[in-house]
Amino acid sequence: MPQPEFRADDFVNPEAPEDERRLRPDHPRVRDHSYECSRTTQEVDLWKASLVSTVMDPWDAYPDGGDVPEDAVPGPSLTLFVKERGRGPGYVADFLYEAADLPVTVHGILANEGAGLGLIELELWRPGWGYWDSFGDFVGPSEENAALPVSAPITSDVLRRIPVGLIVARAQAELADQSWKEEAITVFGRPRTAGPELAAASLQALENANALAQPAQRGRPPLEEKLLHRVARAYLREAANGPGLHRRLADHFDRPEPTIKDWIKAARVRGYLSPAVPGRRAAGPGPLLGRPESGPGVPSA
Repeated sequence: MPQPEFRADDFVNPEAPEDERRLRPDHPRVRDHSYECSRTTQEVDLWKASLVSTVMDPWDAYPDGGDVPEDAVPGPSLTLFVKERGRGPGYVADFLYEAADLPVTVHGILANEGAGLGLIELELWRPGWGYWDSFGDFVGPSEENAALPVSAPITSDVLRRIPVGLIVARAQAELADQSWKEEAITVFGRPRTAGPELAAASLQALENANALAQPAQRGRPPLEEKLLHRVARAYLREAANGPGLHRRLADHFDRPEPTIKDWIKAARVRGYLSPAVPGRRAAGPGPLLGRPESGPGVPSA
């Protein structure tokens, strides 16, 4: 296979000796665009438009005001970031996990896609990782951390030491807790605010995380009438728009498609949509759809 031919504008430093030239970060021959940001930038981005909770603090073992021995080893840390802009249906939160015995920072995404809260993405961030910008300067750790030793390769032993089960369990306990509705919480850059007084985007993000993080229950309780009424109305409105009905409803309610299908089934059974008819895909309005909505309220989508 012939070697590709490059022109001067393919490089960020075309005047450099041939063996020192570097392709532009956005060049199609470059594997991806991850050169445009460092891990530090990724971590800073997690804090933007997020509701943040420290679930595990490195010094949890020592009470406030207690003496910490000089040779004390910090424990693991786990921080949750509930993004106000969800990453897709079923998204719950991002997290960062660090521990003294791990040579990497663990970044992951928690979601509920119809089978309970779980981990759907995992990244391992190596300390000191950065990139070369278009001026030939290295963008990475601060000067005091610039001399960090090169991390050892990630081995199967390192992977086994990432406590996935503990991360999910501790995150679920925190995210399913609804005490924020009565207690004031702190949003960066703003005064402490009671739950109902939160900005609409923050309130929606918390309510969505609460709902999706609830532990699975045997014999799930019946869905509220108001929710089924809204599901039926949305179903009838979207059914006329052709294929992709479940996906559009998943986007509208910010829930995974399996959950939407369960809700539609319940709306049929409870009389908000007509029963399924062989040969017909779409349902019609059920006998209860004309009744006024009742039952306790649910978060608006």
